[in-house]
Amino acid sequence: MKPVTSNNLKRVIVKANFSSRDGVELRLEKRIGKIRDVARETGLSIATISRVMNGSAKVTEETRQRVEAACKKLNYFPNAAARSLSTNKTKTIATIIPNIEYSIYAKFISAIEQTLSERQYSLVLAISNGDEEMEVKEARKLLGMGSEAFILSGARHSQELYELLEGRNIPYVFTSIWDPALSTPMIGYDNAGLAHAALTYLKSKGHSKIAVVHGPPGSSDRISARVAGARKACNDAMRVSFLETSLDASGGKQAVQKLLEQDTDVTAILCLSDVLALGAYFGLAAAGLSIPGDMSVMGFDNLDWSTEIVPPLTTTNLPARKMGRSVALQLMDLLDTNTGLQSTLLEGQIIERGSVLDV
Repeated sequence: MKPVTSNNLKRVIVKANFSSRDGVELRLEKRIGKIRDVARETGLSIATISRVMNGSAKVTEETRQRVEAACKKLNYFPNAAARSLSTNKTKTIATIIPNIEYSIYAKFISAIEQTLSERQYSLVLAISNGDEEMEVKEARKLLGMGSEAFILSGARHSQELYELLEGRNIPYVFTSIWDPALSTPMIGYDNAGLAHAALTYLKSKGHSKIAVVHGPPGSSDRISARVAGARKACNDAMRVSFLETSLDASGGKQAVQKLLEQDTDVTAILCLSDVLALGAYFGLAAAGLSIPGDMSVMGFDNLDWSTEIVPPLTTTNLPARKMGRSVALQLMDLLDTNTGLQSTLLEGQIIERGSVLDV
């Protein structure tokens, strides 16, 4: 490749040789456009081009389309690094999530990214694996990338993380949880209330002997809230047992196998996560029991596959996409216009399918 010097910096030369009987050489040459070229092509001012690039609402859709078409034609991309130096803004928002194994997180992240792109913002993502020390390490990396705001899952985080963000005046918001007692802005759903509603739903179907299968409450404030909500729904006319297990399909299967060894009077199993419900399906199938004929099963999350298993899973839908869009919009408004963050409670709902039987 030709060395890049001050004389040829404006051009990118790609040269490739392919071995063949005839010997073929492919040479591609493409000029990198500049903002002045876009202004010349469209007849608009550089200031107008910049407003389009920055996602300003003050430009018309016709102007936006003209500029985008010219940028594509001229191979022009705005230089984010240069823009951040001149404006002291990177238009970058960070989110840290426990994992990305479940589709509920994929829905959430997809909604955030799509919404941010509408106003030329970018998303940077880190996985904490539920480890507070790892979360702080990842936060430092994200700050080094110029992140201007943080989206955090739940409200249980280390004091070190709060001090890190607050010491730099970095705004943050909690998601996937609702706790009016907290002063930090949050956009999420009432895990306790939804778990209470799920157990009440099974009770309304005539089930009085119910097993609640859940992950470790100490690992997540969302899990602990769900367990607390389910316990609150219990009364003297019911017999409800709680089984803690690992938060995966294997854990759900093991919990059901343990349940069947100890108690055969249970008529319904409430799993406080769909992945646990999937494991419950496996455990019941291994025992030769049918759903819902021999045992009713209810999940919590409404993951994508819950409509595809047989029978389709009755579960609680969590508004992951709506939550992602809402948090992205609020943070962009905060960074663009200093609009204050507003805690927002999003509604979930029970999705009735074929895994719960009236008794």
